[in-house]
Amino acid sequence: MRVARVGLAAALVYGRTLISSMPRCDDGRRPDCVADAAQSPPARRHCEFPPLRATPAGEDSLYKIVSEHLEGWLENRSVAEHPVSVHVERELRSYLTCGILCFGFGWARCTSCGQGFVVDFSCKGRGVCPSSDGRRMAQTAAHLVDRVIPPVPVRQWVISVPKRLRCFLADRHNAIAALTRIFVEEIERLLCTAAGSTREGDRPSAARPRLGAVSFLHRFGSALNHHVHLHACATDGFFVPNGDRPPAFLPARPITQADLATLAEKVRRRVVRWFRMKRFLDADAAAAMLRRENSGFSVDASVRITLINRDVPSYFQSLEHLLRYCARPPFALERLFVRCAEDGRITCVRYVLPRHKAANWVGQGRERKSTRPSANGVVELSPCDFLDRLADLVPPPRKHRHRYHGVFAPNHKLRSAVTALAKRQGRQATRGRNGRVWERRSRHRRLLRP
Repeated sequence: MRVARVGLAAALVYGRTLISSMPRCDDGRRPDCVADAAQSPPARRHCEFPPLRATPAGEDSLYKIVSEHLEGWLENRSVAEHPVSVHVERELRSYLTCGILCFGFGWARCTSCGQGFVVDFSCKGRGVCPSSDGRRMAQTAAHLVDRVIPPVPVRQWVISVPKRLRCFLADRHNAIAALTRIFVEEIERLLCTAAGSTREGDRPSAARPRLGAVSFLHRFGSALNHHVHLHACATDGFFVPNGDRPPAFLPARPITQADLATLAEKVRRRVVRWFRMKRFLDADAAAAMLRRENSGFSVDASVRITLINRDVPSYFQSLEHLLRYCARPPFALERLFVRCAEDGRITCVRYVLPRHKAANWVGQGRERKSTRPSANGVVELSPCDFLDRLADLVPPPRKHRHRYHGVFAPNHKLRSAVTALAKRQGRQATRGRNGRVWERRSRHRRLLRP
């Protein structure tokens, strides 16, 4: 999508294209727009343009909460000597200008019908704006599927740490980097044993079998709670150098519960040792955490994406769905509801938990709620308490939210050869089980192509 002209300053810049407000031509495809606004339009086609909105579509509840209570909430935090971080206030204020035409827009022209339309600018925020977070989620998943991960089995690994260590992970980036490195290294050792391969120390690093992994840091739970944990999508096997030919993939055997218990114990000992070495924990606290039977370290690896009967389209659709889950925003806008008083002001914010979360949530500002498959749990908060929760979920600026490991790392010798397998599959059209041709490209990637 190329923005043709920009309103206000009339400068040629790129802006965010709102997918929900993009027009469609009569043949069902998205219009291509160019910078030549004087091109004569054909008279045979006509594009239907949806009406513009004063606020972003589908975001009225969140927009109303932030616009009504932001100033009072900031003042209350300052009076209570708990001022809001600069980047959090910047994210909230920039969200109030997102998608509103008076704060900037672009003007484009369709080459099919010659009509022009405006495209509102985006705040490009991280953690607050549902539109920007959803676009980033779709772009990240499309990039990984189309250009990074080849068609091999992929397993999702999830680790959560004890509450005593989460406070260090919240504001110490070296602790997050250490946890990620330890977790991925232990996964690689486990898969190396499961694949029946060995990692000899005398073998050159370029000739050793390596996995490919992408890790995602989550700072949130399902109930708007601050919960730092790690997701990693790793290949369920190893890539072995094969001379001048493409690398060979060596699959691993199925992972058992005993393997997960061993992995969790190794990660626990290494993480506690690292926290003790950095003096985040004293000797007594570290020894108590190692002696405790229930360590608080939990590892899950139940989700696995693989090719079934060579059904390549279903594999890539499932893989993209998994990657979107790992790169998802902190909260779902469709689960956010508000309760207003007679004068129209918001008095209560209700957030509905997903059905599959069967747990009891207890905390300040909410009652004990139990979520079962037959009834959803509901988190009820005041507007200021909701902004407190939202501020805790905003990630710090200039910090990566996902990282590449193994053969997917930028400087690895096999990265170009491994990612070439994914790019080759992305350029080809494959035939699914239903007989129709399905091009392995994400719908959002087609919409957001440059």
